[in-house]
Amino acid sequence: MRRINYILLLLLLFMGMTTFLYQVREEREQQYLSHTATLLNTTYQASLERYAMAMDTIFTSVRRHPEAIPLFLKGMQSPEPEQAELRQQLYKLLQPQFRDLIVRGIRQWQFHRRDGSSYLRMHAPAAFDDNLLSVRPSLQMLQTQPIQRYGFEAGRLFIGFRFIHPLFRQGALVGSMENGVSFRELSQDLAKLAPDQAFLFLLKRNTVESILFSDTRQYFQSSPLSNDYLLDQRSLADIQNAPLPLQALQQQMIAASLDHELAQGEPFSLALFHQNLGYSATFIPVLNFAQETDGYILALHSAPILTSIQWDFYRSTGISLVVICLLGWLVLNLLRQRQLTQSQAQRLDSIGQAVGEGIYVLDPQGRTLYVNEAATRLTGFNADKLMQGNLHNLLHSHENNAQLTLSECPIFVTALNGGTYEADEQFRTRTGELIPVVVTSRPLMEEGQVTGVVTVFRDISERKEHERRLEELATTDPLTGLSNRRAFLERLSEELQLIHRLQHASTLLMIDFDHFKAINDRYGHHAGDQVLKHFAQIARDCLRQTDMLGRMGGEEFSILLPGTNLDGAAHLAEMLRERMETSPTSLDGGEIAMTLSIGLTALTTHDHSPSDVLNRADKALYQAKEQGRNQVVSS
Repeated sequence: MRRINYILLLLLLFMGMTTFLYQVREEREQQYLSHTATLLNTTYQASLERYAMAMDTIFTSVRRHPEAIPLFLKGMQSPEPEQAELRQQLYKLLQPQFRDLIVRGIRQWQFHRRDGSSYLRMHAPAAFDDNLLSVRPSLQMLQTQPIQRYGFEAGRLFIGFRFIHPLFRQGALVGSMENGVSFRELSQDLAKLAPDQAFLFLLKRNTVESILFSDTRQYFQSSPLSNDYLLDQRSLADIQNAPLPLQALQQQMIAASLDHELAQGEPFSLALFHQNLGYSATFIPVLNFAQETDGYILALHSAPILTSIQWDFYRSTGISLVVICLLGWLVLNLLRQRQLTQSQAQRLDSIGQAVGEGIYVLDPQGRTLYVNEAATRLTGFNADKLMQGNLHNLLHSHENNAQLTLSECPIFVTALNGGTYEADEQFRTRTGELIPVVVTSRPLMEEGQVTGVVTVFRDISERKEHERRLEELATTDPLTGLSNRRAFLERLSEELQLIHRLQHASTLLMIDFDHFKAINDRYGHHAGDQVLKHFAQIARDCLRQTDMLGRMGGEEFSILLPGTNLDGAAHLAEMLRERMETSPTSLDGGEIAMTLSIGLTALTTHDHSPSDVLNRADKALYQAKEQGRNQVVSS
């Protein structure tokens, strides 16, 4: 039973593939046919435009001729026999130009009067004075809209494309000039532009039978493609020697029932086949002066591309049959591979869940493929949130809160480019808390290609806290909580570099307690420590956040005032001295009054090291001591 179901499934799959391939074939054929129709229509329009430009040139030369238009006007106004003489003069005058036009395939040239009657036919000078207004819509349109135009039109004797130019005198319509090109001439022109095609002319039956004289109507026969159209036998005779199976192609077009397509008045093409060779039949509508369809140009030509499309379909169908036969074998192998892959994935997942470090895997597009239990425990997010959300945006907090996208994240980009990334980073937990982590990121390789990024991270909060404490011990005075000598000198060195670069004002204060040894001797070292801590609190209250206060050793302190000149520093030093003098240190056994001696100096671009500044400040401090203590001295 399973085998039967399997065979039925394969048969359904083959039928589906065959249907799809047939649709692809139809689409390719339609694309080619549409392109063919567009190209031929463009060629047809370009040919008409070329004739139109030639007619414009002829009209311009006649209009500019010093004798042509005056002869035409004078002839229309003169009685017989003078009019006949003037008509003959105009004919002789334009005869050289007409011979040039005949060479170019333009065999119809005529002048009309204002009322639509013929004044002169260059191609038939003996025929004139017949009124054409009733059978020529182009002349009727000229009466109401006297503008130059061209289009297809059937006359009593001539069927073809007419190019009409109105003639004016002092702004009033006095007549018109007309040139005509037959379909045969146009088809020869098209054959030059598209030499591999044969052209036929189909004309609407009602257009021919209502206008043409009987001797002209004999050139048309009923078209086998549609009862509404007649076929120009002359065009059929012209292509008899073309290397085309005309009868076979005609039978296929008859079977296609083209009445609906012909009624649309739009270009269209058919794909035809004979003895496994492809042919194209393209129908281009021929529009009259009212932009209505009076007929079609039918172009036939061999189409190797259609042959190729058909054989592609045959080959694809055969290949699909072979593929279906192989599919069963492939499915069994794929199922076996799937079971093996699932087994390996389960083993890897068990390993990942057992380790204490957080692990997650991203594909090259940044989608989450895997997270282990430790990752959810360390971040507080559940597994679904990490799998479905943007894991990078959820967890990674870049330095200085930089808003980096995944494509800019070094953890992801380094591994995606085949490298290994190891660094301390910050991850955000579900509560918004930032935890320090050490991250290792490596590429996931399959067959030499990077298919993902594996990231392992571990919480290092305890290590960071330990490092912070060590850093604090290395840079902080344990008694006062101020910066120690090492940290202060590093900050002073940085400020000197800024002075050299920016040349702004900064000042250094050196502070020493007066008779501090006497306090230790009288009250003990504990009391001395309380005095130092009392001073540190008073100094903090007087300083800005940008200022730096440090204990240089014993009872000696320094203050760095960035962006402060000597006057501002002296004012601050005096305020600090007065506050310390008026604020004795309170102890259980009473109060201890203290005074300060302060030396200050400005940092300059001549200072190359902190010792240069400290030496000047020490000298100023020494002067304050020498001058009686409890004062501020500048150097």
